[in-house]
Parts: sequence; C-alpha cells; structure tokens
Amino acid sequence: EGTGSPDDPEPTSPLSDFENSYNYVVSRLQSMDQAIHKLNVGHYTLDVRLVQLLDRLSRLDGKIGEMDDEIQQVLALAKENRKEIGQLECQKGRRIGHKCFLVYRSYETYAGASKKCQERGGRMAMPRDRKEQEALADYARGFFHPGNWPIWLGINDLRSEGLYLFEDNTRVTYFQWRKHYLSSQPDGGKRENCVAISSDDGDWWDNYCDRRMFYLCEFDA
Repeated sequence: EGTGSPDDPEPTSPLSDFENSYNYVVSRLQSMDQAIHKLNVGHYTLDVRLVQLLDRLSRLDGKIGEMDDEIQQVLALAKENRKEIGQLECQKGRRIGHKCFLVYRSYETYAGASKKCQERGGRMAMPRDRKEQEALADYARGFFHPGNWPIWLGINDLRSEGLYLFEDNTRVTYFQWRKHYLSSQPDGGKRENCVAISSDDGDWWDNYCDRRMFYLCEFDA
C-alpha cells in the first residue's frame, strides 16, 4: 500500500473547523465594535459642533436683534429731525395765525406731496376760511411772480364725488373755485379729484391726483 505525499494537506477535524469559524466571527465582531465606537465618537463630535453652532447662531441672533433696535432708534431720530427741520424751514414761509405755510418746489403727485409734508412734521395746506385763503393766495403769488403755477392743497373728493374734504377728513366749507365763462371749476367730474391753487390769482382747480406739481405744507406755528 502506498503512503501519502509529504506535500498533501493535513486532514482537519470538525473541532478545528469550529475554532477557525469562531475566531473569524470574534474577529469580525471586534472589527464591528471598533467601527461602531468610531461612529459613536464621530456622532458625539458632530453633536458638540452642532451645539456650538447653535450657540453661535443664538448669539448672532441676539446681536442682530440689538442692531435692529439700534437701527429703529436711528430711524426714529432721523424722522424727528426731519420734522424739526420742516418746522424750521417754515420760518421762510408765511405765518397766518397759528399756522405756518411753506411752498416746496419739487414735483410730487397728490399722495406724494401728502407724504412729504407728513415726513417734515406738517400736513398739506388746508385754508379753512377767507382770511387763510387770501393770505395763502398772496404768499403763492409773491413766491412765483411773475409766473403762474398750480400748487397742491390738502383738499380732495376721493371718498365721494362732490364731497370735498381736507387731509384731516374734515369737511371743506369755504371754497375758492375759479369762476369763468370759459373754464369754471370744478369741471373734472370723477376723473379729477384733487385740488390745486393757482399762484397768479389764488383760484382753485380740480386736477388728476397723479399729476406732478409743486405743493404747499402747513405747520403749527
């Protein structure tokens, strides 16, 4: 009978195969444990960084909030300064009783003129009686002489056709409409709802509210 070659592999027993499989499984489990540990460490690190970032964002939000407050304070001061400037500017205008009127030579729509007057701490000019109307007409005539310009007043019938109100929503009771056989006012119907004074004679004309023209503001004197 022949014998096996020295190079032939040694026969393995079932116990040896089990040990090899066991050792392989243990090795794999250890590798998985190490990988899980690394993932946990990485996850913890990310959590720490996330907390740090959230803290920084919270502090930034606080700073932004403080900056917003400061900006609002600056804007409020600027608004008050504009109002004071408007009242000081009006010393160059015309004082009538407890009012001061001032012409502004910049082109604005009716709404734009109203906003500009309010920003300066005043309101659009509202002549309430003959005395104020005559003084205002004299001021406008002297300001623009020898020219003739339409100037916005704070009067309109935007709410209801034919019901003329001042900017403060009180009803107009004194009128100075132009009366002429060729062009009596008001003549624009529902198209022309805002009132301007003519600088040469002080008469009132109704106009398109989106027309741009000079405007008159009034301030408490």
